[in-house]
Amino acid sequence: MKKKNLFIATLLVVAATTIAVVSCKKENQDTLLNNNAQPVKTFTPPQVDDMNAYLKDFKQRMQTATRGEDEMLSLEEAAWHLSSVANYDFCNANVEFTDIRFDTLYSNVMVNGGFVLLSDLATAYERISVDIDKFYQMLSLDEKHFRFINASISENGEVVVSVTTTYKTSSRYLNDTCWYLSDVYEAMWYEDSLFNLYPTYPSNTLGCSELERVLNLTESHSLNAYGRVYYTPTSERTFYYRDEIDPFGSPNYLNSRLYATNEHLVCDIKPIMIYLFDSYAGLGYSNCPAGQCIARWMVENVIEQPFVGERFWKRHYRLIVRYAQKHELLPGTGVINY
Repeated sequence: MKKKNLFIATLLVVAATTIAVVSCKKENQDTLLNNNAQPVKTFTPPQVDDMNAYLKDFKQRMQTATRGEDEMLSLEEAAWHLSSVANYDFCNANVEFTDIRFDTLYSNVMVNGGFVLLSDLATAYERISVDIDKFYQMLSLDEKHFRFINASISENGEVVVSVTTTYKTSSRYLNDTCWYLSDVYEAMWYEDSLFNLYPTYPSNTLGCSELERVLNLTESHSLNAYGRVYYTPTSERTFYYRDEIDPFGSPNYLNSRLYATNEHLVCDIKPIMIYLFDSYAGLGYSNCPAGQCIARWMVENVIEQPFVGERFWKRHYRLIVRYAQKHELLPGTGVINY
């Protein structure tokens, strides 16, 4: 009985040793295979003697590509070519400048399995080049030039285009940036007298309501009429933050003249209240129809969901201005006599 048990035990040891040897051999084979695996390929920008000719040819190939028959590019390769062609078409870094600004444009491109068809890249570039040109025309700057454009493409097709713009400010002074206030001293008076009433101005409550209150205070002046004056409504204008851009730069998202931030949390906007007041007042008065008056200023706090290609919600102030026609009544006329 002992011999039989010893024989069985011997067999078990031999079997276990065999399994261990086979297992180790398999692990060694797997390690060897992994070591021999091809490294993941990353895109390397082409090293060419004539980059001008290369980009000109690529742009032509891109524009003539036929969907379904064209080549596929990795996201990194597509982004590099998108950036390079944009720089080839729009940028001039060989200029002197005294100031610089940084902006971001957003677009999208069709992505399939981590690749972009050349024809889809052409469609995206056509949209992006139009946006770049519109942005350039919008900038009211002296001797403006795009210095560098860089694009990135995410796996979901979001295209983020970073734009660096240079310009000269030698002929621009502090007073030139005022939209409504006459000079920096008037701005200081408004800031001390009207915007120092509270320690903080939360963007979702007091900041919005106080900006509206002070804007309406600008209408407290006399209308130079002998009798009583009343208004009849004529028109209403709504100003949206994406449409009103400060060419000199602003503390707001997208350099907007209207309050806007690239998130929807509550912020203390006291440091920029005087800028907002000056900008809003300038918008309202500069767009007032000839011969009419402003009857009412309204500032609305808005939460806006992300646009296509954007990541964050926005908090912004919408400005609504109601314009009116002024009418004068002689003393003692009408129901209310005062």
